[in-house]
Amino acid sequence: MTFTVRQLMSLLATALLAGMLSGCAANEACYEPATPGDSLHTVYVVKRAWHTGVAVAAADWPNRDWSVLADFPHTRYLEFGWGDARFYQSQAEEQTGWSALRAALFSTASVVHVIGFDQPTPDALLADEIIEVRLSAQGLRNLTASIEAEFKDAAPRSIGVPLRGTPEPNKFYYAKRRFFFPRMCNWWTAQRLHDGGCPIAAWTVVSPNRVVREAKGFAGAP
Repeated sequence: MTFTVRQLMSLLATALLAGMLSGCAANEACYEPATPGDSLHTVYVVKRAWHTGVAVAAADWPNRDWSVLADFPHTRYLEFGWGDARFYQSQAEEQTGWSALRAALFSTASVVHVIGFDQPTPDALLADEIIEVRLSAQGLRNLTASIEAEFKDAAPRSIGVPLRGTPEPNKFYYAKRRFFFPRMCNWWTAQRLHDGGCPIAAWTVVSPNRVVREAKGFAGAP
């Protein structure tokens, strides 16, 4: 069976809508109830339009020898997002329905985008929403290790040019994972949260709204 571009876009839109509507926030914390409060660490879920990422305080990063930290020596936080190499690095005016479809179905490479910033606020990050999520010390180690494992090289080197309309400094790095629908950027963010101990079924996540809803559930957990 063959599909036209219009039909493929319709199928993707239907699946995206299903991902937006399905699932409820877990309203459970990302750590065991007996975990001491003073041992918890804050990470941030960042939403921009159809994309989400996760941010961590640079000072909290367990692996102090990781080379990416040296690329952002003067920033307090690092945000990480993932996507198709061609689409993610293109400017907003270059992004079309066809380029989005090509990324979802015919991606040939993926990248991790790293943004350095000093204040975890929507204005500073040019973001729609930012949600604080608390992790245990082990959860933070697991989340940061899972992020490091997403880079193609053990000692990553930045590629390309910074993305306009995004806080600077920001850099792209080659990623090892294959990008394809439905395992796209919001699935990637959800998987990082899952690795950090959050009760989220990443394989069910397609939309940014689902990530935000789940993150608010974690944040509001007793």
